[in-house]
Amino acid sequence: MTGTDKPRVVRVAAWLTLALAPAGLLLLIVGILEVQWWGSDGSKRLLALLDSINNEFGIEPPALLRTREGAIELIILGLFCLAYASLGIWLLRGRLWARTWALAAGAVAALAGLIGVGADSTESHTLADYYAKLNGSVIGDHIPQVKALLYPGWYSWAEDIAQGLQVILSLAAFVALAYAVISHGDFFTGGRAVDAPPDEWDSALSRVRESSRRQREADADES
Repeated sequence: MTGTDKPRVVRVAAWLTLALAPAGLLLLIVGILEVQWWGSDGSKRLLALLDSINNEFGIEPPALLRTREGAIELIILGLFCLAYASLGIWLLRGRLWARTWALAAGAVAALAGLIGVGADSTESHTLADYYAKLNGSVIGDHIPQVKALLYPGWYSWAEDIAQGLQVILSLAAFVALAYAVISHGDFFTGGRAVDAPPDEWDSALSRVRESSRRQREADADES
């Protein structure tokens, strides 16, 4: 199979990999915005107000955005996804090293995204619950003060969209590439001489394909 003869499943895997670029860019932008907010005077005044309410009335502060360290993690994940997405170009060219790196990067990106989304979804101290507790107490008038110092509401929406998009695309790209490697492993031979020699993965795939061929032939003979 030549480099210009690209199976459909390979093209799908490559384009899904390339689609990680906008998701990575969105993660990067959201992370930078959150880092800036955490460094602002408004965030410091808000944290001081929440601590004061907690100390005086025993109402625990809500979970806000990710911490500053969490925002930096978003930036790192965004850069990682941008680098991962660039492998799509080389997947279309049938490069062995791109195939190997894309499978590894896809697994890491999907796992990191799932961990982040899972941690966020299990958070119980939400802003809505916090406002409800303030309304049910004698200090409901503190709500406007909290809202005045809070980050823009679309920050959390953008974070959720970026994380969800990254997880979905990472999983889709990984599954599509794995299927492409199994069904069209011979495509990833372009530039073998300059890219890499046959590895254990190639040998394993060859054995699987040979075993499948023999099984089909045996089934045909029996019928």
